[in-house]
Amino acid sequence: SNMDRQMPPNVSFLSGRDTAPAYWMYNILWVPLIEGHQTGGSFSVIEQWMRKDSGALVPHVHNFCDEWFYMIDGTIEFTVSGEKLPAKAGENVWVARGTVHSFVVTSDVCHVLNGYTPGGFEQVIKHLAKPAERRELPPDTRFMSWKPSSKPSASWTQTRSSALRQFSIRGRSMPQGCNRAAASR
Repeated sequence: SNMDRQMPPNVSFLSGRDTAPAYWMYNILWVPLIEGHQTGGSFSVIEQWMRKDSGALVPHVHNFCDEWFYMIDGTIEFTVSGEKLPAKAGENVWVARGTVHSFVVTSDVCHVLNGYTPGGFEQVIKHLAKPAERRELPPDTRFMSWKPSSKPSASWTQTRSSALRQFSIRGRSMPQGCNRAAASR
């Protein structure tokens, strides 16, 4: 029934970076401060620290959510619908759902708040990233080769497939359920 599919109602809460989980992926420290399930699905916020030349380097699309960045420190060059948008501390970048975008960190380190509405995209990070061993930038993996130590479990593969349905990569075949029209823009 429709009642079973509704998100739980919003409730007030306190959260912070010291108690939030932390993850490493793509030379980025990700700290989901507010998760979609905590806001009744309305939004989520991730605090990120990124090293130079990291970011979302491949143009991609979020089919089901808008994305925003608040620049706390450092600089990033965003490419949104083919337009270059250099951003610095104190500035915001809004990326509407269905918009092809990418970004690269241009300062030594960059610190941002990264939000999504509706909430839930943080689950992609939680399911694909490695839990951070420390609350600092991960070891620099740009020059390391990575080989999986074993075949992923069936549950990890299923969770990953579900998470990847949330976005698509421009120029590649898209997972089932993605909005193909959005990626062709």
